[in-house]
Amino acid sequence: MKNSILLYLKGVAMGAADVVPGVSGGTIAFLLGIYERLLEAIGSFSISTLSLLLKGKIIEFAQKTDLIFLITLFAGIVTSFISLAKLFKYLLANHEILTMSFFFGLIIATIWVVGRRIKEWNVIAILWFVLGATSAIGISFSGQIEGSSNPIYLFFCGFIAICSMILPGISGSFVLLLLGNYALVIGAISDLPSAVLSFDVSATLALLWIIVPFALGAVTGLLTFAKLLSWLFDNYENALLALLTGFVLGSLSIIYPWKKVVKSEIIHGKEKVLETMRYIPEIDTHFFIAVALMVVGAVLVASIEYFGNKELR
Repeated sequence: MKNSILLYLKGVAMGAADVVPGVSGGTIAFLLGIYERLLEAIGSFSISTLSLLLKGKIIEFAQKTDLIFLITLFAGIVTSFISLAKLFKYLLANHEILTMSFFFGLIIATIWVVGRRIKEWNVIAILWFVLGATSAIGISFSGQIEGSSNPIYLFFCGFIAICSMILPGISGSFVLLLLGNYALVIGAISDLPSAVLSFDVSATLALLWIIVPFALGAVTGLLTFAKLLSWLFDNYENALLALLTGFVLGSLSIIYPWKKVVKSEIIHGKEKVLETMRYIPEIDTHFFIAVALMVVGAVLVASIEYFGNKELR
């Protein structure tokens, strides 16, 4: 019982990390000593293990997939997502510049966290780094990062986000932010409990229309891409890390806090941003608070990385 509670709390810590763009749940798993077990448990799902479930051999299936471990851990992750989603929905709606400044600091430190794992800066690594950086910068200026509530796009977001979640150094929420659906998904998760408890059927169905495709994408990502991701790291770790480092660096253009809308349109009663313009902020109290939050974010990620490595030594 004690071990289950501890494992649940570890899941809460991982979930809290992944709600915040820039902090990796994979890094937290490293710190808490469960990363290898998590990858092994996810990788254990296959046609042969799933056939045990279809044959009714539930106990054997649970043992081969470390199912109790996964259920307990993900229960903690889900709890964290639901409880913290409302907070970040409020912060983005009411204090966007300060919130994005905090995220900006997280991302700056993430560049260091991922980049320091690159073992050799050879020509191949530099080319992948440049490709990652230019791709992210291209996305930031393409005007295609407003996101979408289309179920297929939500499925894609869930697929990519969950794969990012298990990568040390890359946050699933950070990827959602890049894909333009962070606010949408966080808002839906935040509003679902109150909609269900108030028996508001129409609101519940509307929120599930967002959450279910995203969740299906996440499950699919865990069951399929996790093994490929593991194979890529085993065989092309240096190039992959260089690509990720460049992408995170280039994404700073997307996370940049001081932006204003210069072109938008109203679709179904909601404003859709078509073009934004970055600007240099005034040097005032609000600016210094934003910079302080950047520092806090950077120190937070650096501290997690430091204590994680200390734990592994």
